[in-house]
Amino acid sequence: MMEANLLIAALSGFIGAVILTLLIYVVKLAGQNLDIPYLIGSRFVDIDNRRKVYTVGVTLHLLIGAGWGILYVILLTAMAVTPNWPAGILWGFAHGIFIGSMMGILADTHPAIGKGKAIPDPGIMGQSWGPLVPYYVLGFHIIYGAGTLAIYHYLVFG
Repeated sequence: MMEANLLIAALSGFIGAVILTLLIYVVKLAGQNLDIPYLIGSRFVDIDNRRKVYTVGVTLHLLIGAGWGILYVILLTAMAVTPNWPAGILWGFAHGIFIGSMMGILADTHPAIGKGKAIPDPGIMGQSWGPLVPYYVLGFHIIYGAGTLAIYHYLVFG
C-alpha cells in the first residue's frame, strides 16, 4: 500500500499554485480580466486597500494550492493510483470545472461582486469576464494538477 507524504504534497501544491498565480498575472498583463487572488483577498479585506487585498489574496491562493496538493495526493493514494503528471491532468481538469462552477455562484456571497459593485459577476467559468477566461480557468488548473503531481512524483519517487 502506498503512503502519502503530506509535507511534500503541500510543498508540491504550493509550487503548483505559484505557477498558476504567475500564469494568471501573465494573461492579466495581456489584457484579460482574470485575477483570482484579487477575488479571494477582496472577500476578506476592504477593497479600497489594494495592497492588503493582494497580500491576503495571493497568500491565501498559495495556501489553498498547498491544500489542494494534499487533497490530490490523499485521494490518489487512497485509490492506489501513483500521483504523477498524467493523473494530475485528470485531477486538474476536474479541479478546473469545480473552481469554474464556484466562480458562477461567487456573486451570491462575495461583498464586492455583483451588479453595481466594484467587481463584475464572473459567471460560470468566468465567462462573463471574456470569451477566453473559461479556457484559462480550465487550462491553468490542468497545468496546476500536472505540475503539482509531477513535482510530487519527482520528490517522492525520484
